Amino acid sequence: MKSHARVVVIGGGSLGINLLYHLAKEGWTDIALVEKGELTSGSTWHAAGLCGNFIGNMTVSQIHNYTIRLYNEILPQETGQASSFHQTGSIRVGYSKVEEEWFRNLESRAKNVGFEFNLITRE
Repeated sequence: MKSHARVVVIGGGSLGINLLYHLAKEGWTDIALVEKGELTSGSTWHAAGLCGNFIGNMTVSQIHNYTIRLYNEILPQETGQASSFHQTGSIRVGYSKVEEEWFRNLESRAKNVGFEFNLITRE
């Protein structure tokens, strides 16, 4: 085991593994991952692979979009292994004009990021 590394990533969940993967893709070699148990056995396991598309701002939405592409396209092409990621949709229900305005904002963001988004109104 290494005693020194330029970067040490603590935690082998989805964020830690993702960070390690991208550092390696950028050519970093003096890196290490420290995990107290099994990979993805903590919060990542409890989240059941949920990947919400519209949490936070536009930058976070772009990160979510990239992550979905990483699981569905990039990693299977690089590794020759099919991903077990299963993408599903969601339904959000609004009751007020404020919520309708928020959904229209989300619709605009979805189109800018490249997500499918269908707004269904009462009419």
